Amino acid sequence: MTESHGHGADERVEIDLSALAGALKRALRWLLPLCVAVAIATVVVLQFVPSKFRAESKVLIQTSDAVYPGDVRGIEEERALLDNEGVASQVELLMSRDLLRRVAQRLDLAAIPEFEAGPTSSLFRETLVALGLMRDPGRNSREERVLKVFYKNLEVYRVDGSRVISVRFTSRDPERAARVANALVEEYLDLQSSVKRETTDFAATALEPQIERMRQEVKEAQKKVEAFRTLAGLLIGADNQTLDQQQLGEISTELSDARASQSQAEARANLIRRQLDSGASLDSAAEVLNSQLVQRLRERQVELQSRIAELSTTLLANHPQIRALRSQLADLERQIRNEAEKIAAGLENEARVQQDRVASLTATLETFKVRAAKSNEDQIRLRELEREAQVKATQLDQLMTRYREADTRRNAPQLGADARVISRATVPLEPYWPKVVPIASILTFIVFMLGSLWAILGQFLSGRAFRHMPLGATEAPAAASMPPAAAPGYQAGRAAYSGGGFGYDWQTPVQDAGSVAAANALSPETGPDDVTSVASEHVAGAPAPAPLVPAAVEQMHPRRIAVLSVDSDEVAQEVTFRLVREAAEEGIMPLFLEVRPDLGDPEAVPGFAELLEGSASFAGVIYRDAASRAHVIESGRRVIDDDLAEAGRFEMLMDAIDHTYDQVFFDLGLIDDSLISAQILAMADQVVVATGGSPAGPELEEALRMLEDQTGAPVAVEPVKRKGETARRPSDMAA
Repeated sequence: MTESHGHGADERVEIDLSALAGALKRALRWLLPLCVAVAIATVVVLQFVPSKFRAESKVLIQTSDAVYPGDVRGIEEERALLDNEGVASQVELLMSRDLLRRVAQRLDLAAIPEFEAGPTSSLFRETLVALGLMRDPGRNSREERVLKVFYKNLEVYRVDGSRVISVRFTSRDPERAARVANALVEEYLDLQSSVKRETTDFAATALEPQIERMRQEVKEAQKKVEAFRTLAGLLIGADNQTLDQQQLGEISTELSDARASQSQAEARANLIRRQLDSGASLDSAAEVLNSQLVQRLRERQVELQSRIAELSTTLLANHPQIRALRSQLADLERQIRNEAEKIAAGLENEARVQQDRVASLTATLETFKVRAAKSNEDQIRLRELEREAQVKATQLDQLMTRYREADTRRNAPQLGADARVISRATVPLEPYWPKVVPIASILTFIVFMLGSLWAILGQFLSGRAFRHMPLGATEAPAAASMPPAAAPGYQAGRAAYSGGGFGYDWQTPVQDAGSVAAANALSPETGPDDVTSVASEHVAGAPAPAPLVPAAVEQMHPRRIAVLSVDSDEVAQEVTFRLVREAAEEGIMPLFLEVRPDLGDPEAVPGFAELLEGSASFAGVIYRDAASRAHVIESGRRVIDDDLAEAGRFEMLMDAIDHTYDQVFFDLGLIDDSLISAQILAMADQVVVATGGSPAGPELEEALRMLEDQTGAPVAVEPVKRKGETARRPSDMAA
């Protein structure tokens, strides 16, 4: 981050991070004792602060069981009680002044000094009251002061995602805190029961005059029905019918019977007449056969025929005796026909009688029809009066049912509340306030941050935090901004190494001017033929950072060192960082290059994978180690697969890095069989196997033999440095 300075147009002003770090280091001499003193003072002061205890009771909002008639609620009533608004209403009820006043009177809280909250006389308070800037506390009643303290120490809230209400109360006495919380819940349940009883009593009292009034209305309506029925002559007979309707039905039935009898008599008379006229036998006429005279004549006729048949065997047909018998037989036949004519005449007379009856009934029926038509309007009016009386009777029954239910609930010994206690408040064992450790820690941290800020501001105000450099100077670092997200591996490494005396600065990554110039020249569009010339031009044109010894570096130290591990990625990273920083301490310009073929994180910063892909330049991926002057290149965001390793940019990048840095340390992590790892091992001058300090096992020995056979480079074993061990020199890495 550069900006122009007022000294001249050919200068630039940069923030000297080393000066700020030195100022913070010097400030620790007085800042650490101050922080310790603040922490001790805070702990001591908090010992004199009165402890407060918090007790908690929980209530579940639910519908009470239906024990008495009328307790059953509708769906809408239950929904209104159990929804969010209903539970919020219960929370407000628990915090109501009336409920708190009942609890205060029950526990006699006014007699407790903690709830007195009386005004303390002070000159400042009296001055504010005199100026009208503050209300005089002495005007408040004793009850108001108690409720004020009650509200201050009370906390009622709904537990998220449930119908549970938590009631918390804070007090200096742990037993009092639990007693007040439980008393508030008990009074809340009693209040609900009493409200239900009052509502029931009010309903029963209100129903009594309504029932009495409805009874009178029902009586009047029934009287109107009976009076109109009598006046209109609509008296009720059998089958709940009026007399006119009943008589009309009877006449209709008699008329039908008369017509049937008339038709039957006429048919029988006509049948006998046809038989007599045709001279046919009368044996088919039932009325003739049923006549007793005809039956006796038929018997006499049969006897004569029998006699004639006997005499015909001995006498001729013209014998006087036979002729006499036949004459008697003909006389009998004539008598039978005469009798049949009489029967036919009787049937005709009966038909005429029924005809006259039909005429009479028809006339009567017409008369009743006229009367029935006239009574239809009266019947309609009567039905209206009956319906009105029935409606009033139904309303009276409903009111009586509701009154009986209300009276039952009113006389009940106990009415259930729409809530139940699921957790009663117990006496707290530990104080809720003050929290000594958190308060002391926070105050100490605030003091430390303020002291650090004071030291840094002093550097800025004195001007020692700025560094003036000519625009053409190559030793001035160029600041770059770190992307907001770092690779997960380095974030873990940063936390792990911070306790060991070295860290990784992600805030102000810096590169030397020469390396930045070469990196910027090597853009993604640079071809393979231009790499060597670009790197050589920038390395030759920019003086090497002192105290570099380029001629002796290659003879004393290998240029390309590959570090891998058979234990974990973290072990390889820790050993690589240590070797890089040891090399930097000897005046060598090293590069930490992380190569993780299987590490792909879209949230990481651009690194070596983006260089191979050609989507980033060196200027966007090189960062400076905060604990040394070494530079760092991360693995990148994408996975380094075989296609990316064979893209042709690997050798080009290695040539540029070799022309810029004295030593390159490759952090390969856990040993694998990727192509990029094989390429790096093939070109490595030194191979280091990092271990966690455990004794060598078969896996480590096999890895050493394989690396020696495949790479041809010296192979060394480097353990993780533990606390208290002396630092190894880079020359000890030789196999």
